[in-house]
Amino acid sequence: MKKRVYLTVLFLVGFALVLFPVSIESEAFEPSCDISKTTVCTIEMWLAHKHKKNNREIRKFLKSNQLKVLRHTIQYWKPKGGHPPTNIAIGSMVSAKDARFMIDIAVKYNDKVDRLILRPLNPPNYVAIATSAWDEQSEVLITPEDLQKLRDPKLNTQEFHTLYAELTNEIENAQKGVKFY
Repeated sequence: MKKRVYLTVLFLVGFALVLFPVSIESEAFEPSCDISKTTVCTIEMWLAHKHKKNNREIRKFLKSNQLKVLRHTIQYWKPKGGHPPTNIAIGSMVSAKDARFMIDIAVKYNDKVDRLILRPLNPPNYVAIATSAWDEQSEVLITPEDLQKLRDPKLNTQEFHTLYAELTNEIENAQKGVKFY
């Protein structure tokens, strides 16, 4: 029994590292998709059960915006499972335009965004809406005003990510030498 548990844990940790590697920005980074169309190579969404009836429409909408939609791109909470988390994870290589679009999708299909997931925990071209993959220490509460600042169309990509890093205290923590995990 112990061996089976050990192998299961080992498999899950390995699987998690493949799906959610800690992003380290470098000049040699190569995105896993054609970023001439969108800088989001992977999107995952967990939505309230009430949206399940619109599954086909949501998938069509994502595909029409050049987003790759896989079988598990959109998942739905159980009917009595409550409301999905109201967070968003935006990778460090997602353009400001695409990031704002992802925030708009999160607000439309998940009612609001009031938490940001720390960027170093996610791949560079990754977005997750309503993820429960990370614990509470991995997300930072933001105000509606903070969200409006992120949605400002005047922000270029560098300004967007600088603001995101400020809102999640990434810069401050990096200066203090705080490791994320």
